[in-house]
Amino acid sequence: MLSQIWGARFPVDVKCIALEYSKRFSDPIYKVAEADVSAFEGALYPLPKKGGWAILYNPTIASSGRINYTLAHELGHYFAHRAMAPAGFQCGERDVLGNAAKTALRQQEREADEFASYLLMPLNDFRQQIGTQRMSSDLLRHLADRYSVSLTAAALKWIESTESCAAVVVATNGHVLWCRPSTSARKARIYFEFGMELPARSVAALGEGAQRDDGTNLPAGVWHSTPVREIAIFADRYEMTISLLIFDHAAPLDGWDDEAVEDAFDRFERNSR
Repeated sequence: MLSQIWGARFPVDVKCIALEYSKRFSDPIYKVAEADVSAFEGALYPLPKKGGWAILYNPTIASSGRINYTLAHELGHYFAHRAMAPAGFQCGERDVLGNAAKTALRQQEREADEFASYLLMPLNDFRQQIGTQRMSSDLLRHLADRYSVSLTAAALKWIESTESCAAVVVATNGHVLWCRPSTSARKARIYFEFGMELPARSVAALGEGAQRDDGTNLPAGVWHSTPVREIAIFADRYEMTISLLIFDHAAPLDGWDDEAVEDAFDRFERNSR
């Protein structure tokens, strides 16, 4: 509904929507501002004296796309969860990308993430931007620029919407933090567990010198039993690598149960505290 009100103008001005649309409610958002607090990337705080709310974000976030996504994430908490959390929310880096460690918060963080994704990157427009193009670093940067989101957020949106067999793998210090497979990848049983060491011949492990704009073709046995094209993002400030893996020849396996992948997500979230 909010994306329809805003129209086909990009990037979406989250601050404008938060301040103006929330006026329809008895407890509106009065402020969207920086807060120099290192404990979180974004927060939804109650303003008891005014009877409303404030959305705050950490100004040390280097990427304007991360800030925009963080604001949208907190706006999602405002619309969906403020009645359940009168003390508000403080969201760190993992929370803003749907990887809250505490089970009680996980569903709320996923819902806030889903809200942010659809507000900033409406699916119809997102698919129009991709068309029949092959995923590449240039296309990923175009999507991130158009919607003013991080490359990671754009990659996750593509994973959600694509029919390709693909996965996003986020790692730090050479080990997997979390993985998000596409629907086709789930059916092919492609998943990389928390704590797994990055493959030695992967682009993420070798560094930026191994990167190609259209993705680096890697043989079978590097990431999977089938060949893969890896598009890597190197986030030095966060000591992270984000690998977009595209498995063009991986076939679905009979008898695959989606609950197995959800169990793997749960194991990751329990272990990543």
